[in-house]
Amino acid sequence: MIANTSNESSRILVVEDDVVARETLDALLSKEGWQIDTAGDGTEMRSALNKNIPSIVLMDVHLPGEDGFELTRYLRDHYELGIIMLTAKSDLIDRVVGLEIGADDYITKPYQPRELLARIKSLFRRIEVNAANDAIASATDAPTVPVSQFRFSGCVLDGERRKLVGPNGDLLDLTTSELSLLGAFVQNPHAALSRADLMQLVYHREWNSTDRSIGVLAAKVRRKLEGVTGDASLIRSVRGVGYELAATVERI
Repeated sequence: MIANTSNESSRILVVEDDVVARETLDALLSKEGWQIDTAGDGTEMRSALNKNIPSIVLMDVHLPGEDGFELTRYLRDHYELGIIMLTAKSDLIDRVVGLEIGADDYITKPYQPRELLARIKSLFRRIEVNAANDAIASATDAPTVPVSQFRFSGCVLDGERRKLVGPNGDLLDLTTSELSLLGAFVQNPHAALSRADLMQLVYHREWNSTDRSIGVLAAKVRRKLEGVTGDASLIRSVRGVGYELAATVERI
């Protein structure tokens, strides 16, 4: 997982195939003092990421080749950054899909520039808070990952070494937050854990209904586990409650 570790904490990547829309966004966002990179498709997006890792990506849904949903999945699997999806549709299904696969926010075209700027500023604030909380958790070595080993679905979570080994012996690259989330699940298999409980265990703060941190984190861990086990349902959403680990867990 790659994070933006440079001093360019206000960099934004605009992924938009419409040249006029892309240039308009570039001009609008540049006026706010943010550093802007642009891309017209997935290939150009990857090229831009190889040069600079942004803090936020503005992702158009309808792109040539890989669409915005595919590219959002790719970003969530490889980078620690914020994602706002842009689309001409107001379809609720598109909006839900975008959020479920890991987008932090979703705005429908045509949008008011002031609203877009407000959404971006809000996401920047959330990114800063999450980064600070992760740093605190790492510094204090909060015991949210058990000092023990657990096996589930062919994987082994080593709490003491803070590592996850896949069925083929591959070491999964997980952040501190992702390890903390798995630590909570392996200690409570087949039990629905609320978002409020998970927020306290992972980020050590109160949960509120507008905070999507736990949902995004659960989606990221679910996709990583699917990549090594082939099972997309290991971390399951429990309607009205939160999430659960749908696997038999053995303490080693």
